[in-house]
Amino acid sequence: MSSRSLSEPEVLVSGRRLVLSLLASICAAAGVGIVGYYGLNRAMGSVLGSALPQIVTFAVYATLVAVLCYSFHPPSRPPIALRFTSVMDLVFAGAATIALIATCALAYAFLGLFFGGFLHLFAQLTAVATDAKRLQGQGSSAWVIAILRGCLLVPVFEEVFFRGLLLTWLNRHMRFAFALLVQAALFAAMHVYPVVLPYTFLFGITTAYVRRTTGSTVNTVLIHVFNNIVLLVLGLHFITH
Repeated sequence: MSSRSLSEPEVLVSGRRLVLSLLASICAAAGVGIVGYYGLNRAMGSVLGSALPQIVTFAVYATLVAVLCYSFHPPSRPPIALRFTSVMDLVFAGAATIALIATCALAYAFLGLFFGGFLHLFAQLTAVATDAKRLQGQGSSAWVIAILRGCLLVPVFEEVFFRGLLLTWLNRHMRFAFALLVQAALFAAMHVYPVVLPYTFLFGITTAYVRRTTGSTVNTVLIHVFNNIVLLVLGLHFITH
């Protein structure tokens, strides 16, 4: 297993560069979203139907990823580090995922003693953390695009930003343990809903540790993809039962 520091010689994430790249990605994504929505709505709105918002959202996330990766190119090198490292690192990421699931299950089982039970809490979590409920009644094309966005593009964006750029910048200014906790807290806060906060906080800690240990965000993206697929499947289960 690799054990690479986030402070490799080629890493340079200044606060100014981080803020400017984030602002550039947000502005570009907003432009793509606005132009894409009104352009597609005018040209093909009746054909696309419920798939239109999903297409636009997909394009927005793709733009966010593209601009961040361009700002810190090549993305295969730190601080983004979208690169394969080793099979052992993949095994380590899998073990970390199992530990994460077990820890979250215990945490929600404990919280369920005070807030309506484990299943009730987990049903609420999947309802707000996935598109399972929001996409009910929509066409198959909307589902396909939403699943690709939620289970692929969103993980890539969040891992590139939180476990790649933000964690690296924080680690320049504080010890890794504190950087890990700060980025995990910010990652959890971004998800807003109280029922999701324990899960996302633990998720942020786990993926940051995997990023630190393996030196790759590919491993954390894979954890994130698996996580989102599992939550989506559970969300569909709770809706249909």
